[in-house]
This record gives sequence, structure tokens and C-alpha cells, in this order.
Amino acid sequence: MATVPAADALVRADQATLWHPASHFDDAALLPPIPIRAARGPWLERADGGRILDAIASWWTSVHGHCEPTVIEAIATQARTLDHVMFAGFTHAPAVTLARGLLDAAGPGFGRVFYADSGSDAIEIAAKLSVQYHQQRGDGRRTRFAALEHGYHGETLGALALCGSPVYRAPFSPLLREVLFLPTPELRGHQHDALHGDAGADDPACERALALLERDADTLAAIVIEPLVQCAGQMRMTGVGFHRRIVERARALGIHVIADEIAVGFGRTGRMFASDWSGATADFLCLGKGLSGGALPLSAVLIGADIESAFRGAPERAFAHSHTFCGNPIATAAAEASLSLLRARLGPAVDATIAALAQAQRTVAQSCPAVVASRQCGAIVAFTLAPHRRRPDDGRIGLALRRAALARGVLLRPLGDTLYWMPPLCLEPDAIATLTAVTCAAIDEVLG
Repeated sequence: MATVPAADALVRADQATLWHPASHFDDAALLPPIPIRAARGPWLERADGGRILDAIASWWTSVHGHCEPTVIEAIATQARTLDHVMFAGFTHAPAVTLARGLLDAAGPGFGRVFYADSGSDAIEIAAKLSVQYHQQRGDGRRTRFAALEHGYHGETLGALALCGSPVYRAPFSPLLREVLFLPTPELRGHQHDALHGDAGADDPACERALALLERDADTLAAIVIEPLVQCAGQMRMTGVGFHRRIVERARALGIHVIADEIAVGFGRTGRMFASDWSGATADFLCLGKGLSGGALPLSAVLIGADIESAFRGAPERAFAHSHTFCGNPIATAAAEASLSLLRARLGPAVDATIAALAQAQRTVAQSCPAVVASRQCGAIVAFTLAPHRRRPDDGRIGLALRRAALARGVLLRPLGDTLYWMPPLCLEPDAIATLTAVTCAAIDEVLG
């Protein structure tokens, strides 16, 4: 067995060999990578024995917390039986059972499940299915896409083209197709505004978005939308009413709706899927991140029941898309266990966590003068920080806040001037108290 290097040697080796995502090389001098040797629940265990509260669920994946015993046992059991088999021409019980569970959880309207490896893959699959569907139904004009300003859908080229933020698109703009971007509301008031039945429906941005859909309806294959919360878009909360009106109008115009629930699905908003709040059913439901309980790479697209009719007939009408590890037995077994666990936990247990986070949100908002607005959608909480207050010399509020929080044992990763919480749903009261205190201390240290 290879010898595990000491923490400092591991960091040096890391910095000599690895290229980390979403990091600038100069960041390593200010905040070197932290060696993690174990994890349990919402806690990461450092190589030096210290603990870090994972308040962002490791990029929104760890729904139940790390190393959830039910999920880990499912992985171990499956790994001893069948590790992998190509999904073209073969099948296995975990993939079938999970598909049935997902279709049941999503409710009427969906007919099949297509597996992939990441959220970006899921978006690509849905987009390609939509265009091919329209072509094979004889409507070759529908080749364009609409998406929302500030939205984020992944970083493969098709998915990246649908991102409504220049931060992600600009470096690769020569490679990206043109997309119709629609304006979005931004709810900043009461903590539960996003979940009110008509939230965002009467916002002027909603009317402008609907008008643009009407104008370009004949050429649009699909619209891609993150229900309720644009997570990478600084946790903008757009509202149930906005989502309902956009989905219903698009489908009435013959425009497919691709619901990107990769970040907001699996209990994040207090229900299994964020779309459940509006009752508006999409044509494609894209899932990832928390699908496997955050343990293994896995994504899925739930496909509307009426879509497959366009793909039947001659062999050339088939959907020519594949992933080497799609439908992996170990990953789908983990997801099956995670889905069962979430079904049992949704309701009073998750509602209590959401209520506790609401109280913590109020405490931070009232205690920190630098917080100019705060908002909540289920277990997602966000704070907008005053732009005019004291800033770090390099202007990088997010990095400074991350450093200040990590020094106190909490992982936060702000998005510009937006600091957010998106923790595992298993957060206990003492962990919420720690999160509240550290958030206040970090804001006070960086912004005064």
C-alpha cells in the first residue's frame, strides 16, 4: 500500500501537479488547498485533525451529509457484485429501480430516463433531444434556444452557450451558438417570497420574457430554466409565479421546457423538486449533483412521455448519443439508496432544518450592518453584502470571506458580493449555531 504523505508534503505535491477548478494560480499563495482525510455528516476532517463545517455541501452535492451510511453500504454491496457494464445493450437492477423511483417522484408527464455522468451532460442530452425531436417531426425551423439572464447550466460547449452570465461565456464566445436570453425577476424581500404561489408572476421582467417568447416562438426548440433559484447567478430567486407562467406559455407555444434541477432538486427547496412548488411540468427534467447523495458522479434526464414517438421508425431516427459510464451500477445503486432516504426524510425533519436556517438568517441579517438584503428558498439562504463598505485591497470579497470562514472552521464560497448557505439537509442545531456565528464573524472581519 502506498504511503500517504504528510499534509504539508501533500500540499506541495498538489501545487506541483494539479490544476484545480474555479481557482486562480495566485490563489494558492493566499489560500493553499486544504488536505482532507475523512468526512462525516456535514463535517470535513482535515489531515491535521481539525474539522470544517461544509456549509455548501461540497458544491451542492452532499444532500444527506458525507458518508451517509445507507448510501455507502449500497455502494459497497453493489461494488462486490457488479462494478460496471456498458449500458448499450445491457441493463441491471439498480438502473431500472432508480428510473422507476425518479419517474414516480416526478409525477405524471415523464416516460423515460436517460443517464449520464454530470449536470452539463444532462443539459446537452435534453437540448439535443429537443432539436432532433422537432426535426423529425418536420419542424426544422426550431433550432434555437432561449434561456434566462444570469442562469448557469454547465461548461461543456452546448450547456455553456445557455449560460446567461458573461463571466462564464466571454472567454469562449467564439465557440458558442447564439441564444435568446430572457430577463428574470429578482426577489429580495421576505424570506419566503420565492415560494409564494404568485411570486414573480407580476414582475415587469416576466412580461418582457413572455413577449420575447411570443416573438421568437416559431424558431425556438426549447427554453432552459432553473426553477426558483439561479444558484451560480448569485442565488437570484425568481419565484414560483414566474416559473409557472414561463413554463405554461412556452409549452402552449410548442417550445420545449428543459428544467435544470441539477442544483435545486432533491429537497433543496423543501420538496423533492423545485418544480413541485409551481406544479408546472417540463418536457425534460435534468438532474445531477445530489442525485447520488453526493457520493458519485451521476446525472439523469427525465423525458416527457410524448417525446419518444418522434424517435421511432427508421434506424436513422435513433438518438445517437452515449456516455461510457452512463447507467453505472454502483452510481445508480447509490442514487437509489439516496432517493429512498430522502423520501423518508422530506417533511417534518427537513422542514425543521429549514425553519432553523430561517432563524439563523434573521440573526445574521440583523447583526451585520454589511448585509443589505437576505433571502431564503427552502434550505438555500443568501445574503447580499453592501458594495460601499470596506473591501480587501484586491477587491476580492469572496476570497477574503472564504479565508475568514475557513480560519474559523466553516466552508463558505461566496459568489461575488453574495454569501450563501446551501448545507446538507442533516444539519443539527449546534452546527447551525456555529454557521451563524462564523458567518457573522467573517463578515465583520472583512467588511466591518
